[in-house]
Amino acid sequence: MVEFRLDGHAFELTQERVRQRIASHHPESIHQYWVEIDERRWPVKQVIALATGLDRGRFQSQDSRRLLAKLGFTVGAGASPLPAGQATLTRPRAQAASFDITSLPELERLQVNVTLVWRYAGAVVLDARGFPQFPALPRDPGLYRFDFGMDEDGTRTLYIGESKSLARRASNYRNAKTDRSTQRTSRRIHQEVVKHLKGGGTIEFAIATEVRSDNGVLDLRRTAARRFAENAAVFIAQTTTDTRVLNVDADLEEATDEANGAEDAE
Repeated sequence: MVEFRLDGHAFELTQERVRQRIASHHPESIHQYWVEIDERRWPVKQVIALATGLDRGRFQSQDSRRLLAKLGFTVGAGASPLPAGQATLTRPRAQAASFDITSLPELERLQVNVTLVWRYAGAVVLDARGFPQFPALPRDPGLYRFDFGMDEDGTRTLYIGESKSLARRASNYRNAKTDRSTQRTSRRIHQEVVKHLKGGGTIEFAIATEVRSDNGVLDLRRTAARRFAENAAVFIAQTTTDTRVLNVDADLEEATDEANGAEDAE
């Protein structure tokens, strides 16, 4: 038996338990890493998702490979098994040549300050059908933030996004129960919201429709302006102590909902 924590949850798995939980499913397409179970090869993330019940966006391919190897399964990449002890390695990258960046002439320096104000819009609750019900929202462009509050360990959970229509974006989250790949992020957050509220938690919803930089007020009708502000807000949240951010960072995670679809399928 292997005991571990993943996405803040404790699990105990055995080979037999893994076999039981994948028994009624079929292997999906393998894009990079695989695990062999009873002479069948499976994407590593599919197996761990089925074995734990976690959404695939909540853990990395590297976590899956490490756990499956620890359970005694054969893990591989491409046509060959990975050598013992290498199941946790990330995909190989070309070695960068030595480069002295300071040898390049400096052209200019940019310093940008971003200021935005979160305004409390109201609470997100579940309606009689179990769907998320949002407070009244404008159809204006802007940023939005789900605040799931603090857990028993004192960790605050947030999700931050942007949209050209805040009211329409809320509607997307409310109705995100289909299995269309283009709605992965909406479906993931929909599930997080429903699970949290059904468990007795509360969610506060905040919006920001005015963002200022050194050059004045940003035109949030522009996608680049909204994403600029969103990235700043997400980064601040990610670097704040005791804060868990549900946004998936494509540069830090091997699997993302939007930027790395092939690896996400594993």
